[in-house]
Amino acid sequence: MSKEPIRSLEEPEPIRIDIMKEGAVRLQCRWDIQTEQIEGDDPHTEYVYREKVLWWAMTNPTHVQIVDGRQVITDVGRAYIAEHAGEILNYAMTAGA
Repeated sequence: MSKEPIRSLEEPEPIRIDIMKEGAVRLQCRWDIQTEQIEGDDPHTEYVYREKVLWWAMTNPTHVQIVDGRQVITDVGRAYIAEHAGEILNYAMTAGA
């Protein structure tokens, strides 16, 4: 993780599920999300935040399924991530400090 905040034109999700591999899901975890209004010739909103990318083990078989020969997260797995978002973000913030 970069110590400098990330800037983006797209509004970040606090936890974004990226890909799944070998029973773990890669998560992009974002916190301290703020908006900044940019003035000038092209006024727009920028989002400024901290981010840590981590792999989170999905140990329950109902969280993973094989589709076209590759692992994907199930709706049950997505619900698990949503239910444990606070714990995952706390871990990411600690690991990213």
